[in-house]
Amino acid sequence: MIDKLLQRCHFKRQLIAGVLLLVCGGFYSCTPFVQDEEFPSWLGNSVYDYLNDEGRYTNFVKLIDDLDYKEVLSKTGSKTLFVADDDAFNRFFAHNNWGVKSYSEFSLAQKKILLNGAMINNAYQTTTLSSTEGPVEGDCMRRLTALSIYDSVPRIHPQEMPSTPYWAKVKDKQEGILCMKDLTVSPMIHFLEVQLEKNKITNSDYDFLFNYTTERQPGDASVNGVTIKKKDQKCLNGFIQDMSEVMIPLDNMAEIIRKKPTTTAYSQLLERFSAPYYSESASAEYDRLYNANDTVYQKRYFSVRSQFDYDRGESVSLTPSGDPVPGQLKFDPGWNGFFSRTVTSVSNEVALQENMGVMMVPSDVALNRYWNNEGGRILKDYYGTWENLPIKVLSKLINNNMQNSFLSCVPSKFSTVLNDASNEMGLTPNDVDSVYLGCNGAVFLTNKVFSPTAYASVSFPALINENMNIFYWAIEELEYYAYLNSMDVRYSFFIPTNEALTRYIDPVSFGQTKTKLFKFYYDNKAATTSGKVKASIWNYDLTTGTIGDSIKMATTAQILDRLQDMLDYHTVIGNVEDGNTYYQTKGGGELKISPPKPGEKQVEGEMQVSGAFQIEKGSPITVQKIYDESSDGNGMTYIMDDEPLMSGENSVFDVLSKHEEFSAFLDLLRGSEYLETVHNKLFACGSTNISLFNTYHYTVYVPVNDSIKALNLPTWAAIDTVTNEKVKDSLTLIINNFLKYHIQDNSVYIGSGNITGNFETAIINPSTNQFRKLDVTANNSGLQIIDGAGRTAHVVNNPNICNLMAREYQLNNKDAASATEIETSAYAVIHQIDRPLMYSKVQSDLLHTKVVKKKLAKKIK
Repeated sequence: MIDKLLQRCHFKRQLIAGVLLLVCGGFYSCTPFVQDEEFPSWLGNSVYDYLNDEGRYTNFVKLIDDLDYKEVLSKTGSKTLFVADDDAFNRFFAHNNWGVKSYSEFSLAQKKILLNGAMINNAYQTTTLSSTEGPVEGDCMRRLTALSIYDSVPRIHPQEMPSTPYWAKVKDKQEGILCMKDLTVSPMIHFLEVQLEKNKITNSDYDFLFNYTTERQPGDASVNGVTIKKKDQKCLNGFIQDMSEVMIPLDNMAEIIRKKPTTTAYSQLLERFSAPYYSESASAEYDRLYNANDTVYQKRYFSVRSQFDYDRGESVSLTPSGDPVPGQLKFDPGWNGFFSRTVTSVSNEVALQENMGVMMVPSDVALNRYWNNEGGRILKDYYGTWENLPIKVLSKLINNNMQNSFLSCVPSKFSTVLNDASNEMGLTPNDVDSVYLGCNGAVFLTNKVFSPTAYASVSFPALINENMNIFYWAIEELEYYAYLNSMDVRYSFFIPTNEALTRYIDPVSFGQTKTKLFKFYYDNKAATTSGKVKASIWNYDLTTGTIGDSIKMATTAQILDRLQDMLDYHTVIGNVEDGNTYYQTKGGGELKISPPKPGEKQVEGEMQVSGAFQIEKGSPITVQKIYDESSDGNGMTYIMDDEPLMSGENSVFDVLSKHEEFSAFLDLLRGSEYLETVHNKLFACGSTNISLFNTYHYTVYVPVNDSIKALNLPTWAAIDTVTNEKVKDSLTLIINNFLKYHIQDNSVYIGSGNITGNFETAIINPSTNQFRKLDVTANNSGLQIIDGAGRTAHVVNNPNICNLMAREYQLNNKDAASATEIETSAYAVIHQIDRPLMYSKVQSDLLHTKVVKKKLAKKIK
């Protein structure tokens, strides 16, 4: 008997000390308390005694008794309970989705859900409920409860399972399968004053989220959408929050969409990304708890971010059978423990507490209208039915309507909600018919479909056509969509089909003894997305166009390197149907396009386009298919079956060497210090390059031979005979300055339309420390240059000696034979001009005066 009394006294000391520590930690001010044999009167009864003594919580007390929680809530622990009185239960019995009419009809699982979902295993006042660890006030809007994922393990029957190949293996089980909707616990959502203020969520925002069924006033608080009627009832072992209605754990977003009768069509689309995954750990724990021998699955969605795998930096990227998934969602909509930060310095639990997601889900009516009469019509015309729409295409639509941050998606912040191209979504309160709050996010039921920019982009044909999936894979892997999806720019995008990409001549091999050819192909069975595109490398004879022996397979780095180069060369900013002939690509190269007849559009099967390589061999490519995305999208798309557009193998030096008309200028260039075959002792050149070039595009003006010979320029042979180094340097400078003034930044072509500019050259004016410039005017008929001396030169409008394309490569190894990738490159156009360019009158007089010529000759002697 004495032992029992001692134990009781010891227990009281521990309990009172714990309660004092709790309340002194931030809830109340404390004074020294000495007596430890009696509970202080201001602490009140225990949670259980308070509820039992009040007499109006009989249903909730029954829950506690039936689940053997009386002892816990009478004596030990620190708890927060969100309780409903009997009047609230009577309203619940009159109308609920469970079909329960009285307490006696509750199942054991339902009782666990009601009690554990309304209990937090710590004591919180409403003032501290919105604080994360630290504490950081106002940072918490979601909090885990006492719920366990094993409180209710649902059995899914065949008629409830999606009709997709991923469910087929379990759909024949007539008894159904035990399948958890997620292996993370459903948290509660609370909206409290401090949290709303900190996150700048207004009362109007709050009323919008509750479908204007509320008129929130300062200080109002709600949990899981239920208003707290009476806050912070102090008890010996925690706090009671008196709720206006019975509080039930919220479904996740995927379940909300699945259950709503107005979103059945969208749910069917979403369920195509779901699959049942066997869980060994869940099966073992379920069998232990329920003394069973059963198999437990969990439902998951193919997604970039999901539970468990996210911590390892992975995603749901494999089907239950281990095959690569055909497409992924931005995040798993069934992930109860969703947290929105992709890079975070806080724990996952805090990240969960801080935020949740949003899904904008069109009603069945809106989705049907979109499919038949709006932006989805092109999908309908191509695929016929939603079921035929590939998952990778469908993912674009759903992902555009998924937002990572609920806190950024309330009406007062709608102007900052962005689409998949990081442009303003255009979301307004009028677009949202209803809001449904879930445990991991909010579902906005919309009366319109927010179509992804990918559907209006010039890259769209590559997305929906399997015979262009190599190029689309490159767009995805290289994140080129961030460029092509811009709706603020008009593009002309050229897409080579998979067949065309079996004939790609490798520019890296231009600097090697043998030219190589890449044959790209798409591997549907590849284990990872990054491995789906492969390429075999073959010997190739440029002269005969003959493909030789297969050598080896290209590495992923080589594949991405070449496809990046191709994407840049196949993309033109602007309209290529405006009647011009030459158009600059994103990479700085140029394409030659046969112009349509005046006032007409380009015609499929007649339009011809050439890169430098096609021009060199005199074999333009015929465009087989044209897609017009210009009305609702961002341009035009042109499909080619023959081969990809390719830049040429010739450097400026190579082009000059092939034309006798450029011999005088070439002689000056040969003797200069501006030719190189290895750049900075690090990067081999594809040929003999001009060292003055950077990663840019240039124009090289070559005066006719006689005009150069008529100048008083010293010759390299004469300079070599000079022994005085100062004299030698001054004579060398004359030639170098002459050469540099004929190299201009920016490629300007005759046939590019009207161009007027003041372009910098490669020579610096020592008096201003700025590059000397040329005034250039060009149109489709000619090109003229006014130099620094005020003299005018004209391009000789002969197609053999103007608009000549060149490209200079630097490779990723100082030994060209060992190079595997393009390090960088420069593009140039070469024009013959009718007279030399002079950067000043002084230079002009110097090089045109016979007297000076005699003085120069004397210097050389």
